[in-house]
Amino acid sequence: MVKDRFGLMLELLALTFISYMLFSLFYLYVAVGGSWSPVANALLDPRVLGALLISVSSAFIVGGLAIVSGIPVAYILAYREFRGKALLETLLIDLPQTFPPVTEGLVYLLMLGPKSPFGINLAYTYAAVIIAKFYVSAPFTVSFATRRFRDIRRTGLDVIAKSLGARTRHILLWVTLPLSIRDLLAGFSLTWARAMGELAATLVFAGVTPWRTEIIPTLVYVTSQTNTEVALAASVIAETLSIAALLSFKWIAGETR
Repeated sequence: MVKDRFGLMLELLALTFISYMLFSLFYLYVAVGGSWSPVANALLDPRVLGALLISVSSAFIVGGLAIVSGIPVAYILAYREFRGKALLETLLIDLPQTFPPVTEGLVYLLMLGPKSPFGINLAYTYAAVIIAKFYVSAPFTVSFATRRFRDIRRTGLDVIAKSLGARTRHILLWVTLPLSIRDLLAGFSLTWARAMGELAATLVFAGVTPWRTEIIPTLVYVTSQTNTEVALAASVIAETLSIAALLSFKWIAGETR
């Protein structure tokens, strides 16, 4: 048999990439293994617990808001036709996922900070944490919901329901949403995970005040040079929760093998 050198090269390149990604992902646990005792003690540090509480609570709030606001936006994008819809969808879904978060944090600081032209100052508050996280995280839910709503529309179920006298609220509540539960939960999982990992926008707009606006990523950022044990403990929490959230997303989406 002639050895397929090109196929072997592809496999080696794939193995290199896989090794790089997995090593980068799990090396944190290897690093912690050498100094587990002080890191374990740091897990109970009041500052770490405070950052964890703010991170988790704000991520759940952001996920809930994403569901509440994402459903009507997805309905409009899926069921309504109007000029500029493709551009609007890009601005609502694609751009926030690629827009530099640190820039968005500055935008909110100028818009809703001490020099706000609207007379509203939310900078360095818990609300600022939620606002910063929402912009970069909510598009995941909107994207999943929009895709699912369009799939349902292609089946013609809404047309059948309308022919039977159903109104928009009936179609949404009794047809579209029940068929979209899995996608909405998957979108919520990704939104939650992204909100947990958000750093730049939150750092600029909300700042780093323990037990007020400090979240796990900002705690890691400010302690990485001065208190390695606390930074490692916070990183372990963040990475473990992110992995759990993404595995939950895969399970909800029915993609586990």
